[in-house]
Amino acid sequence: MGSEARRELDAALALLRAEALHADRVDWARVTAECEALAAGAHTPRDADPAIRHAIAALDDSHSFLRLPDADQVRRGLIGIYFTGGVIALVLPGSPAERAGLRRGDRILRIDGQAVGPGVNEGLPPSSPVIFDLERSGLPWTLTLHREDAPAQPAAPYGRLLAPDVGLITLTDCDLEGMLPDGETYTQKVQTLLLRLASSGAKRWIVDQRVNLGGNMWPMLAGVGPLTGEGELGAFVRGQERWPWAFQAGRACQGDVVCAETRGEVLPTLPDAAKVAVLTSPLTASSGEILTLSFVGRSGTRLFGEPTRGLTTCNSTFTLPSGALLFIATSLDADRTGRVYSGPIPPDVEIPTVWTEFQTERDPVLRGALDWLRA
Repeated sequence: MGSEARRELDAALALLRAEALHADRVDWARVTAECEALAAGAHTPRDADPAIRHAIAALDDSHSFLRLPDADQVRRGLIGIYFTGGVIALVLPGSPAERAGLRRGDRILRIDGQAVGPGVNEGLPPSSPVIFDLERSGLPWTLTLHREDAPAQPAAPYGRLLAPDVGLITLTDCDLEGMLPDGETYTQKVQTLLLRLASSGAKRWIVDQRVNLGGNMWPMLAGVGPLTGEGELGAFVRGQERWPWAFQAGRACQGDVVCAETRGEVLPTLPDAAKVAVLTSPLTASSGEILTLSFVGRSGTRLFGEPTRGLTTCNSTFTLPSGALLFIATSLDADRTGRVYSGPIPPDVEIPTVWTEFQTERDPVLRGALDWLRA
């Protein structure tokens, strides 16, 4: 093994062993030997990536991952879909799936001849090409897609007035830098939407997180904080240690550290009794789940939809010698009441999403939330 690959692998193994929440579940002598064998012919840091990913997989936490230095510019090996129970819920712009005409609500019957599992992207192999047997409106067809590298295109949050006094805000996932393609920050985009909708009459709110895959929680929280309420909203928990997160006057904070903030005008924080419906699905993951927990325990909030993905751990970020980032699950998440989560967040009102009707007048989750807001 070359010296650069050795340095990368050794650094990753040391960090995983020292920092991971579930490091004590791993037989590190065995895993280290397996990693050494996988990286035996490695020369560059990237040659060591398969061995590092093998060590991450040994943690079995479904959340830790390796992020390459150019990940904010390029998505590697992209197909471009997220599906749950075989139904496509999200098609990424510019992806092979989008160019092939796949769309939300298409049903995947088989992938490479195998039945699809019930989870998110369960049964999607890392190989290329991938053969899909699909169905749309009762009509079957077969499609072969090749994985490609594609430019990273962060999706922007968006919103509209759903009824004369109901604002709908859709929180998408947020990249590490918290920036959108047009140069605006995620935080400022959300705050601008809130202010515009409030000036148009919105007094009650729906926060749709059904396609929030996660990312950087802090710009999300700084933007939507006027709806969560101020003060401590939750905490990262490991054993007896506790690290609270909070929103205050346009700032998202961990303890005394300001992690993101709104520049300029901030929507006044809603009274706790003001109604806010939060919508979730199995795609709601990671930081999307932290945002969901930031609403839990607020008296005027109710959750609608389906249980979230279950990545209710906090990822801490560590830099490897090559500049790649190691995201390691280091703690669990708790809501403002102190309840600690180690799996999916259940909704208050369970309503399955019909993805062909997402955010239309026939969307059953949206209709359930509206009925509650009007009651």
